[in-house]
Amino acid sequence: MRRSLLGILLVVTIAGFALVDRYSAAEPPLPVADTPAHPGGVWACPIVKMEGFAGYIHLLNSGPDSSIVRITYVPDGRKPIERAITVGAGRTTTIGTPGSILPVAAGAILQYAGGSITASRTALFGGAAGAAACTRPGAATVFVPQGSTLKAETELAILNPTADDAVVDIALLQNGEPLRPQLLTGRVIPAGSRLVLREGDFAFDLRTVGAEITSSTGRVAVDGALVAPATVDIVPGAPAGREVATVANNARGEAWFSVVAVGQDDAVTTSRVLTSQGPTTFGPLVTGLAPERPLFTKAASTTRGPLALHVLSATSPVAIGARWQIVTAGGAADWAVSSGVVPSRDVLAVVGSPATPAATRLLVTNPDPKEAIVGVTVFTERGPSRPTQLQGVHIAPGRTIALSFSGLAQNATVGVDVRSTGGAVVAVLESTTTRPVFGAYAITAAPVISSLPVAVVPDARQGVPAP
Repeated sequence: MRRSLLGILLVVTIAGFALVDRYSAAEPPLPVADTPAHPGGVWACPIVKMEGFAGYIHLLNSGPDSSIVRITYVPDGRKPIERAITVGAGRTTTIGTPGSILPVAAGAILQYAGGSITASRTALFGGAAGAAACTRPGAATVFVPQGSTLKAETELAILNPTADDAVVDIALLQNGEPLRPQLLTGRVIPAGSRLVLREGDFAFDLRTVGAEITSSTGRVAVDGALVAPATVDIVPGAPAGREVATVANNARGEAWFSVVAVGQDDAVTTSRVLTSQGPTTFGPLVTGLAPERPLFTKAASTTRGPLALHVLSATSPVAIGARWQIVTAGGAADWAVSSGVVPSRDVLAVVGSPATPAATRLLVTNPDPKEAIVGVTVFTERGPSRPTQLQGVHIAPGRTIALSFSGLAQNATVGVDVRSTGGAVVAVLESTTTRPVFGAYAITAAPVISSLPVAVVPDARQGVPAP
């Protein structure tokens, strides 16, 4: 009898729990393991500093929200070092490389969540300084069209910013058959690391040498470091294209252009030099250009000032670049470098200390057959502004102009958003510095990408983006 009563009580209890569960409000679901990703992306700076000298990273957040940026420094022979920084909406900032890695050369990987980040870097070396925009990894094959091993040295820095190993093949392009040494074939670059090679170990005493880097697995970013007496230039690797333009300035020294064709066929091109007075034919490419044989030639323009090379190829894609000298009244001199990019109607660039804002100019070319009407938004640590003199600027087809800034703080980090209605443009921020030595350099503006292929998830435990 007792057992029967216990059984009845147990059944009633279970039934009661069932009724309570049925008519009670449901428990809230457990939080999911993965939170929604904030829009973000990755920039790679294969060279952020040289051995024994400081380097600087310059950031522009042109987006409407603040951005959390995690910087992973990749020093040669040492463990990576991580730093995190928040960049406010519409603001810029400059960060010096950690003092602990001063003795060694290094690259950097920048991951960001929120906002819209554009990045560049400046590297001091000896009595000179070099600077360039950072790059987004993506293309399977990239080219460094400018290099030399004659009374100079060119290093290739190949950075793998991804979470998987990359395998690359490297060819050195000369006036003849490309050099494909066995030591440069199938090189494995572990995740989050960089490989540095000297072109002079394989190509001897060449006035002009280019490099082709092809990823068979993974994706990498590449820089060339051209080091000569009293100068250092950072030459970012870039993909080839059938329409590209690069900007230079021969107002205070000579200017040179580099061109290399890709593939099996000669590049049959329509090539023009675009100055403030209008376009002229670029003579060295009138008869075409043999593939994989780099051309390095002086810009034979009688018009002094900003100029550009615009190449349209009907056959093989081409990679191009520019290099120009800036000589001061006191005789100090250095070189600046720009990369060839596809013209766009919206481009971004940023440069900062040790660059002198008062010496910074914006060079813009319009290779389009339509007139470009340009408006420039200027960003600093104080926020964005739209100076009246930089709005509604008309650039006729086939012309290149220089624009100046005013009212900038002495140590400002200067970012620009150049937007054009009408013709697509290419732009460069040119600057010089006298601290601690005289240096000249240029930042090629990056075309705006409306939909980024990469997103990162903020790690709430540390307040920085997770890989």
